[in-house]
Amino acid sequence: MLKIIAITNHELASANYWDQLEQIAVSDVDAIVLREKTLSEDDYAEYARKALRICSTHQKPCILHQFGKAAIRLHIPRFQCSLDYLESHSSLLYYMTTLGVSVHTPEEAARAEQLGATYVMASHVFSTSCKKDLPPIGIDMVNAICDAVSIPVYALGGVTRDTAKELHNTPITGVALMSGLMTCNDVPSYVCEIKQL
Repeated sequence: MLKIIAITNHELASANYWDQLEQIAVSDVDAIVLREKTLSEDDYAEYARKALRICSTHQKPCILHQFGKAAIRLHIPRFQCSLDYLESHSSLLYYMTTLGVSVHTPEEAARAEQLGATYVMASHVFSTSCKKDLPPIGIDMVNAICDAVSIPVYALGGVTRDTAKELHNTPITGVALMSGLMTCNDVPSYVCEIKQL
């Protein structure tokens, strides 16, 4: 069955952010990436402490994002970042058991795996309001990224109930969802519907 990684964004939450995160944690997602790029590192660490408590209560892995020092300080061995970030912070490998890297091409994916990534996020696959000025990479590129690596590949960007069907014949491990999960009223039902696709 398709795996789902939830990605948070407090700026998109249509209801109370922490209530929305709780809904995501009780749903059938496989992991939660605490993305929150717009926060300062100190604020991010505070968000992380609270998010980690929620995730722990519901036995969901919480993957920290972009703030490597915060992840190390909080002793969280799960992290996701850009390829550029990993290239310049290779010492992260000593601390992480789970390391996700965002990639856009097969070459980037192969490089991420070579550097120690345990999974890659292929993005952005479909048109999305979060990346209005950048063209999506499309299904063919997702297939090429899957062929370039032996680690799990997740499709990210513009994945919805409608577009998820287009990924049916790709060898991805799963999808990553942000906007849909941060704005819907019934997260468990939404997740269940995507998984069944």
